[in-house]
Amino acid sequence: MTQALVITGAAGGIGSAIARRAAAEGYAPLLLLDRNEAAVAGVAEETGGTAIALDISDARAVARAFAEVREAAPGLYGLVLAAGVVDNGKLADLTPGRWDEIVATNLSGPFLCCLAAKDDIKDGGRIVTLGSLAGRTGGVITGTAYAASKGGIESLTKSMAQELAPRGITVNCVAPGAVETPMLAAHPPERRAAMSAATPLKRMARPDEIAAAVCFLLSEESAFTTGAVLAVNGGLRMD
Repeated sequence: MTQALVITGAAGGIGSAIARRAAAEGYAPLLLLDRNEAAVAGVAEETGGTAIALDISDARAVARAFAEVREAAPGLYGLVLAAGVVDNGKLADLTPGRWDEIVATNLSGPFLCCLAAKDDIKDGGRIVTLGSLAGRTGGVITGTAYAASKGGIESLTKSMAQELAPRGITVNCVAPGAVETPMLAAHPPERRAAMSAATPLKRMARPDEIAAAVCFLLSEESAFTTGAVLAVNGGLRMD
């Protein structure tokens, strides 16, 4: 059975791990969207997917990308929203322009993708968003706009879960803590060590562990789970 899957941010550390896991589990065709065209082309070659250029913060670019998605796959099984940017700017350092950039990528972009794809996702399909521990804590290390955008993702997830439930479409969120990705490498070594030390499991997550959580929420085994936020943070926060 064809299970067409769209993954945004597919060239990133987490997004590429999701693409590899999804390919291994037999999802096809894989439509891999990212603003880094060269990098996403490499992931597409590795996984047998199709690379599509997308700046998720641009409404017109989202419309163009999903027109390409429809041409490649007339019906979708699932949508994974893994595109995002991190920012550590606190309120005193945050400009209105930077706020707009972060929110446009991390919150408005996923909304635009869901708006573009909602009629293409088959009844019984799946949407998985990527939140963050910062969405619950307000961001201990990460900044104000980042935390607010990820808190918004949780609410967007729950709202869409209610709206799409009559069609059997589940909408869930995976909320990681610190993950060993190139994005995290921007932090100095002492800060990364502090993140690990503060985590009960005394390490950071691997991208493949986040991919495993995402693929569970894509699977039939999660058919009665919707509107959930799955924390994958090594016990750093236990709700």
